[in-house]
Amino acid sequence: MLCKTCLEKGEVACPKCTELMPAGRGSQCQHCYWRGLLKKRIQMDCTAFSLPKMAMHFESFGYWLMGQVGENKAAMTIHRYLPFFMEVERNWKDFPKFAVLLMHFGTAKLRCVLLPMRWVEVTGLVVPDEVAKADDSERRRIVVILDKFAKGMKERTLLEGYYRALMENMNVGKMTLRSVRLALSPAAALLRQAGEKGGIQLNQKKLDAYLDKIPGQRAAISGFVRYLREEHGAQIALAKANSNRVKQQRRKKLEAELLALMKEGCGSKEFKRRWLSVALAYFHGLKRNVGLVVKDTNLTQADGGLVVTWNNVDYWIPLGFSWDC
Repeated sequence: MLCKTCLEKGEVACPKCTELMPAGRGSQCQHCYWRGLLKKRIQMDCTAFSLPKMAMHFESFGYWLMGQVGENKAAMTIHRYLPFFMEVERNWKDFPKFAVLLMHFGTAKLRCVLLPMRWVEVTGLVVPDEVAKADDSERRRIVVILDKFAKGMKERTLLEGYYRALMENMNVGKMTLRSVRLALSPAAALLRQAGEKGGIQLNQKKLDAYLDKIPGQRAAISGFVRYLREEHGAQIALAKANSNRVKQQRRKKLEAELLALMKEGCGSKEFKRRWLSVALAYFHGLKRNVGLVVKDTNLTQADGGLVVTWNNVDYWIPLGFSWDC
């Protein structure tokens, strides 16, 4: 459907940019209209700033945004980014370091302003900090661990006390934030197990039961046990490691992995390498990475299984599938 003007005159030059446009559009083409609207909205938003520098930043961002998403979308969305720029002005007068922005807004809020963050990185106003990003991720994971217990619970009080002790060690350079999170996780698991039947019962029996179930956490939980003993007078201690029990637990875990792989069935090259890795560890006690790095030329089918040559020694393992599938 065409209006009378478009039908009679067809396309004419835009009075502003000289690009061809439908004659019925009148005084300007669609691109000029949206560019003009974007300019008006940028000028209007800039009056919200008290500092000329921040107004210039916002104006620069607005025209950069136009180049990224087009005049139409830029004009329709420019207002939504104004609160971010105004909060930056209110708190720091100009864009601070990335770590400061991350600490103030958090990862979730910064994700809502991806385009302004990309602009400040492109212009060099803010330099991305991967370490700060990693630390922020660790902080959020620590909050999740602490929030497994409601505030006021005895378990939460114990865990927060341990967290403060860990942070003191981190502040003097003895730990990293990741180490703090890794230490908190088993402590929370032990507290949760100790309070399963109502009322926390954190004693030697509970500790031994936890380590029987997860022997690999012995080193990770040692700091929490020492904290409970030194700060709260708990009569608990790490029992001497039972090497046979650790081996049994490892073997049970490898057996479960083999059964899961058998159910999965023959698949990709990656699947076969996983089978090699687990089977060599289960049947011959080799390290898990052997099956991942052994060369194909050192693999030979024999007696319904596979012979793996490693360090001039042959190891036979069964196959729960056809190796040639």
